[in-house]
Amino acid sequence: VVVLAALINACKLTEVKLQEAQIGLIGLGAAGLSIGKFLLQYTGNPILGTAKTEASRQRHAEAGGIPSSLDEIMQKADIVIATSGVRGLIEKSKVRKGQIIFALSNPYPEITPEDARAAGAALAADGKSVNNLLGYPGIWRGALDAKARKINYDMLKAASLAIACTASEDELVPSALDPKVHLAVTHSVARAAIDSGVAQRQLDDDYFASTDVKEPPWA
Repeated sequence: VVVLAALINACKLTEVKLQEAQIGLIGLGAAGLSIGKFLLQYTGNPILGTAKTEASRQRHAEAGGIPSSLDEIMQKADIVIATSGVRGLIEKSKVRKGQIIFALSNPYPEITPEDARAAGAALAADGKSVNNLLGYPGIWRGALDAKARKINYDMLKAASLAIACTASEDELVPSALDPKVHLAVTHSVARAAIDSGVAQRQLDDDYFASTDVKEPPWA
């Protein structure tokens, strides 16, 4: 959810069309596989992916991804998302000019944003800013407020768009300490639960009155 929100704004800032960009994943554990599946649903395009184990690459293929090597991803991908947990895995010499690079492993990224930008990346971020804290507690609260039977794709997409929308003009994502973000996520998730038919409780206009989140026109 948070990766998609950051990508929506990263593409706006760099004038890249997300639906036309080649995305590559480095690391296909729980985080990488989930990101790949979610981005495939959003963009409709298969995602390149690499990992240390053949089993992980196979799971990625079964989910609609394209198993690749690290070098292939760095050569072909317009957007690189790393969740490998390996500090310094991405060498500066591998960065292609104009790439968007999210090196999200904490506490040590695969490449620092400073090094990635110095090597030619158009935009780079790490897991300190693109952090799942932005998705909580809003996703759970929205689901609970609507008494949703499950958390579905529509609800997660709504959370991403809410996060993207609440960032300021030049921000990738808003501050996780801003309570307006969590309220926007909560209400967007609850509305999506109602609209997609999984809510077991209807919420009136008063519930939504304090937020007015619209889908960003650049998404």
